[in-house]
Amino acid sequence: MSHQSKTVLMIVLIAMVMFSTACGSPAATTTPSAATTAPTTAAAQVATAVPAAPTAVPATPTPEVPAERTANLDALYYQQTAEGAKGGTSSIQVRIRPAAKPGELRVGFFQEEVQGTGDQWQSSGWIAVLFASLLEGINPTAYEFSFSSGGWIDGPSAGGLMTVGVLAALRNEKVRDDATMTGTINPDGTIGPVGGIPHKLDGASRAGKKLVLVPIGQRYDFDTNQEKLVDLVEAGQKLGIEVREVGTVFEAYELLTGQPLPRAAAGSAPQLPPRAFDRMRAKTLEWISRYQKTRNEFNTLTTEVQEVVADYALLADGKAAEADKALKQGLVAVAYAKASEAAIYAQLATMTGQIVQNYLIGGLQKAVDHYQASSAAQTELKAVIASLKAEDPKTVSDLLALFDAYSNISIAQGLLMSADGQIATMAQNAESLTQEEILQSITTAALEQAVASVAVQYARDAVDIGLGFGQAAVPASDKVLQLAEALRRVSDSNLALFDAIIIDTYARQTGLHPDLVKNMMMSKETNYLMAIASRQGLNVLKDEVGEGPAQAELIFGQSQNAYALSAGLLAKHYSLGAQVDENLDVVSFQREKALGEMLDFADQRARELINAVGEDASIAALYYYELGRSQRQGNPQEQLDALGYYWQSALLAQAGAYLSK
Repeated sequence: MSHQSKTVLMIVLIAMVMFSTACGSPAATTTPSAATTAPTTAAAQVATAVPAAPTAVPATPTPEVPAERTANLDALYYQQTAEGAKGGTSSIQVRIRPAAKPGELRVGFFQEEVQGTGDQWQSSGWIAVLFASLLEGINPTAYEFSFSSGGWIDGPSAGGLMTVGVLAALRNEKVRDDATMTGTINPDGTIGPVGGIPHKLDGASRAGKKLVLVPIGQRYDFDTNQEKLVDLVEAGQKLGIEVREVGTVFEAYELLTGQPLPRAAAGSAPQLPPRAFDRMRAKTLEWISRYQKTRNEFNTLTTEVQEVVADYALLADGKAAEADKALKQGLVAVAYAKASEAAIYAQLATMTGQIVQNYLIGGLQKAVDHYQASSAAQTELKAVIASLKAEDPKTVSDLLALFDAYSNISIAQGLLMSADGQIATMAQNAESLTQEEILQSITTAALEQAVASVAVQYARDAVDIGLGFGQAAVPASDKVLQLAEALRRVSDSNLALFDAIIIDTYARQTGLHPDLVKNMMMSKETNYLMAIASRQGLNVLKDEVGEGPAQAELIFGQSQNAYALSAGLLAKHYSLGAQVDENLDVVSFQREKALGEMLDFADQRARELINAVGEDASIAALYYYELGRSQRQGNPQEQLDALGYYWQSALLAQAGAYLSK
C-alpha cells in the first residue's frame, strides 16, 4: 500500500470515529457508532403494544374553574457564598384561571427580585403544566397558568414541587404550609435526584418547615461545607425536620396535601398482541435480509479497505447474532432493534469502504460521484411523507403509530440538513482544504445520509406494524394540535434547560463560544445530536406536510421524542451524576441507588398507563416498554437507555389515555 493510500485511509478512519462518537448507540457502549443511535431513538420509534385488560381507575373529575385559583409553595434552593454553601426558601405562587382566548396555551413566569430567577426554572413550569393537564384530563389551552417567585430560584430542582402546585390548583386542594420538597420532575411523573440537599434543609429549618421530601435513593447527599456525605434523615432530625424519600409525584402530592391522586394499578407486564408480534417478526427478518445483502457487498471490497472499516462489519455480525438469539426467545422487540442495528452497521461499513475505494481508484471526483449517486434519502423521505399524509387513522392507537413514524421523519430531515451543510461548507472552502479534508467531509455527509435513510425505513415500519389496533375514535384535529403544541413547548424548554445547565456552564469554564461547545457536544452525545436534528427537521417539515392533521402528528411525534431525549440528557449530566469516558459514554453513576429506584418506578408507571388504556394501548408504547425491560439489567449506559425507553412508553400511553378519554 502506498504512503498516500495509508494517509487517506487513516483520514477516513478518523472521520468515521468522529461521526461514530456523535451517533453512538447506547446499546453498544464499547464501540459507539452512527448505526447504534438509530435503534435507541429512531428504531425505538416502531412499537410493540399489548392490549392488556383495562384496569379500573377512580373517576377524576376536575371541576370547572369559575374563577382564579392559587397554590402557595416554598421552594428550596442553595447557593455558594463567600462563607460557603447556604440554603434558603423562595415563595412560589401557582395561579390558574380560565383562558381569555381558549385554544391558545399561555404560561407566564414572574419574579419579584431583579434577576431573582433564571430561564432554567421555566422548564419545570412547562413540564408541570403538561403533566398535570394529562393526568387530570383537561385541555391546557382552556386555562392560563402563571408562576410567581418571591425570591431566588433557578434550575430544575423545584420541578416536582411545581407539579404538585399545579395539580393542587386544578383540584382546589391546599399544600401544607409546613412542608416542601426538592427534586426534578421526569416525563412519567417520577422524581429525579438533585444536589445540595443538606444546605436546603438548613433553609427549610429557618423557614419553619417540619416535613421535607427528597428524591428516593438520596438519603445520603454531599455536604460541600463539611466535604462529606451526610445522612439527611439524621440531619433533619437535628433541625426538627422529618425527611421523607419519594419516588413519584403521586407520593409527593399525598404527603404535601393529605389527598391522594387517582392512580391505576400497575398489573402484569404487557405483551404484544399476536398480530403485532407477527408483523414485527416479519420486519425483523427483513432487516436481517438487508444485513446479509449489504454484508455480502462488503466482502467485494479490497482487503486493504476492508481492514479500515472492519470494526463496523464485526459489530454488524455481533448484532445479527443477538437478533437471532432474541428472536428464538420470543423477544421480538429486542430482535427487531438488534436486526436493524446489524443492517445499519453493515451499511456503514460497505458505504464508507466504497467511498474510500472509489477515491483510491479514481481520485476525489470519483469519490464525490459515488456519494452523489448514493444520496437517495431525500427522495425516499418525500415519498414516505406523502404516504403518511395519505393515511386515515381510525383509532387513537393508529394516531400514535403516526406520531411514532413522524418522529423518525423529523430526525431523518435534520440529519439530511446536516449532511447538506457538510457538503456546502466543503464546496465554499474547497480551495483552502486538502483532498484528505474534503474526503473527510464527504464521508461524514455520507454517514449522515445513511442514518437518515434508515430513519425513513423506521417510519415505514412504524405504520406497517402499528396501524389497525384499538377502538377509541380519533379526536378532533384541533385537540391533537393543542396537545402537540404544548408538548413542543416542553421539549423546547427542556433543550434550553440542558443548554443553560451544561453547554453554557462549560462555555464559561473554558472560554469557548457556546456554539462551539454545542458542536462538540453533538459530536460526542448521541441523544443531543438527535434532539437537535429532529428540532431542525421539524422547522422544515412543517411546510412540507402543510396544515391539518398531518402537522399535528408531525409536531407531536418530534416533540415526544425530543422531550424524552432531553430528559435523558438532564438525568445523565445533572440528576444522576454520570461518570463518562472520553466519548461521553457512561462508565458509572454517582447516584447509582437513585437510578435503580428511578428504573423501578419508571417500569411501574409505564405498566400503569399501558394497562389503564387497555386495548387502545399503542404498539409504540409497548415496543419501548419491552426495550426498557431488556436494557435495565445491563451496563450503566444501557440502564440509562432503559430509563429513556420507559419514559417514551409512558409518554405515548399517557397521550393515548388523554386523547381517548
